[in-house]
Amino acid sequence: MPLNDPAIRHFILGAAGHVDHGKTALITALTGTNTDRLKEEQERGISIELGFAELDLGGGVRLGVVDMPGHEKFVKQMVSGAGGVDLAFLVIAADEGVMPQTIEHLEILDSLGVRSGVVVVAKTDMVDEEFTAVVIEEARELVEGTFLEDKPIVPVSAHKRLGLEELKDALRAEALALPVRAEQGPFRLPVDRIFTLPGAGVIVTGTCWSGSVAVGDRLVVQPGELPVRVREVQVHGRKAERGASGQRLALALHGIKRDDVERGFQVIAPQAAVFSRRIDVRATLMPHYKGIIKNRQRLHVHHAGREVLGRIILLDAQELGGDGGPRTGLAQLHLEDGLVTAREDRLVLRFYSPVTSIAGGIVLDPSPRSHKRFEDKALQVLAVLEDGDPGALFRQRLQDAGYAGLPLAEALGMEGDPRALVIGKRVYHRELVEDLTGRIAGLVDEYAARFPLRLGIPKEEARRKCRFKGGANEWNALCAALAEEAPWVVAGDRIAQSAQGPEPAPALKEALDGAAAELAGFGLEWPGQDAWAEQSPVFRRAAGNPALRDFKVAEVVRNLVDQGHAVAVSNEYIVPTAALAELVGKLRAYFVENGELAFGPFRELSGLSRKLGIPMLEYLDQTGVTTRKGDVRIAGPALEIP
Repeated sequence: MPLNDPAIRHFILGAAGHVDHGKTALITALTGTNTDRLKEEQERGISIELGFAELDLGGGVRLGVVDMPGHEKFVKQMVSGAGGVDLAFLVIAADEGVMPQTIEHLEILDSLGVRSGVVVVAKTDMVDEEFTAVVIEEARELVEGTFLEDKPIVPVSAHKRLGLEELKDALRAEALALPVRAEQGPFRLPVDRIFTLPGAGVIVTGTCWSGSVAVGDRLVVQPGELPVRVREVQVHGRKAERGASGQRLALALHGIKRDDVERGFQVIAPQAAVFSRRIDVRATLMPHYKGIIKNRQRLHVHHAGREVLGRIILLDAQELGGDGGPRTGLAQLHLEDGLVTAREDRLVLRFYSPVTSIAGGIVLDPSPRSHKRFEDKALQVLAVLEDGDPGALFRQRLQDAGYAGLPLAEALGMEGDPRALVIGKRVYHRELVEDLTGRIAGLVDEYAARFPLRLGIPKEEARRKCRFKGGANEWNALCAALAEEAPWVVAGDRIAQSAQGPEPAPALKEALDGAAAELAGFGLEWPGQDAWAEQSPVFRRAAGNPALRDFKVAEVVRNLVDQGHAVAVSNEYIVPTAALAELVGKLRAYFVENGELAFGPFRELSGLSRKLGIPMLEYLDQTGVTTRKGDVRIAGPALEIP
């Protein structure tokens, strides 16, 4: 069958169990692949890193097999491999029975929400049938109350290849009973390996948690929010046009370097998950843990192959565990480094020292505000997130946020809601934004009526009048996005009726044309606003004309600059655009023949005295036409002198 044949159902199988109980040998017997690829693993005979293989069970079921290290020193790697697992087989050696890591692996898998699996009693060739029966019964007691309760228990011998077909049949039946992996969600791939290859660049591998990916897709690497493009996709080591949830993928990425990515980073669709140092969770103690979790206790937090330290703030209990105490509770994790999570992700909590697994957690809010303990409002919100309608809660939050919107990190993963509008890193209520568009239109029209010679209302003034509580950057992004459908435009730092501003009345337009002609006649010799108004025939004719009551010199100068007829060299010095362009042309020709420009030659080129020549040179420095070097100027980058 083709690799991405829709008739094939893909799942991830995790192999767990105590060290040296035969997981790797069993996988090799089933798949023909030795997952111990490292020299040290082969020499010591134990798995240290995650191993991967593919198992085609036939009947339309294909498994990506993750071999998880069994030694207690490598539980971190085991937790990494357990994320994204659909079903598991828990391996118990017939000659040793249940051991400490058998119990810990089972409880980690249970805490991470693994849905199904099989118990395997391995190495049956090492003992007699009676001993095997005892271990089977021990295994049955062990899995009571877990996801493996009432699941098949299959005795096997990888060495003699006994029971392998029965194991395959059991795995196939359990896989087919699982719901089909959805490919419609946002793409997420926690990274477990990173390497480079000539011609391919940076390659990351991992188990696809959700969604799908295709060549050419633009994704994000988190933490860091690094944009990348997918150059190539491989599924179980074979080149493919696309990969999807439930498959082992390798992605060649364009846009990053090898050092930009670490194990536990995630390659995701934009906004698919949130990087945060605070996470709200439901924490539940593992059955074997008989101790206590105290408030603000320091813990190891494991998620998607990443391990960080943090403190747990218990929100609805004094402590968890102990004699008769609650074994589950709401909590907020304050992390020393962030994790990339989404709602309903699973994580594992391990004791700080000695490092043992003690609890599992389900993410309720991936980027919450800080809560006080036993705070009623916070507990009510978490109750809704856990058992109610999070969509309703999100929409209410969005409504309450008003025009300021919510940070994308507080969207609870629901930014795709029809009522939500994502702009930049904030999400807004669509109806409120439509109302805001109308309010801005009213402000623009009102401003144009008051100041018909001005381009438009300053964006900052509009922000204040709209009582927008976000910052200037958020306001600018919002205005730019709304302008695409609004009856107004953004023109630089203004919001206007059009790119040219209000259409002046005929008499006003005639007077403006006359003023532009007069300004052009000044060249670079600007007389100043007051002197121009006193000597100008245009301003004298406008005086006393009710139709030209807005024709004031300051407003006219502002209009000529806004419309591109003039350039403000400084607050007190205005020159015609054409005259400035002519001066720049003279300077370009000068620098082709000369290396430096002193003030004397500049005065000859421009005709300017020091009073206007100095501010003009400072303007030319600021705009890159010239560069000051001591008392002289050299050609600036804007001149592009060869």
